[in-house]
Amino acid sequence: MTRVQLTSAAAVLATLLAACVDFEAPEDPTFGLPDVLVEEPSLARDVQPILDKRCAFGGCHSATTRQAGLVLVSGASHGALVGRPARLNPGDTLVIPGAASRSWLMKMVGRDAAARSGVSRMPLAAAPLTANQIATIARWIDRGATRE
Repeated sequence: MTRVQLTSAAAVLATLLAACVDFEAPEDPTFGLPDVLVEEPSLARDVQPILDKRCAFGGCHSATTRQAGLVLVSGASHGALVGRPARLNPGDTLVIPGAASRSWLMKMVGRDAAARSGVSRMPLAAAPLTANQIATIARWIDRGATRE
């Protein structure tokens, strides 16, 4: 590679990293969201706000950044997640309705590094989701991962 090509590649890489990394995690680990375990969560009311604040806006999975091909904004997240193959771990499915424990999304946001097969925990370079946020997403999946 020429020096110009290397410089261009470095600039592109820096832009991509800056687009999806929050190097200064806020003091509030909930990111302004209620930190409660929702017994009967819905996508729109309970899960989408977590995806918006922690994954899409200011993160890697907006309509412009689309890391791993995922857009997790309202109106797109259900189609991007439910029944879709996991790009980072071929053979796994992002969300398997009724089976949170087998869904790649839960492995990616969970604390068990071995379950992620060497892939970094999400959200990348930011505070992890709270236990209640993770459990709320898991309950939504276990209840069928419906669009509502």
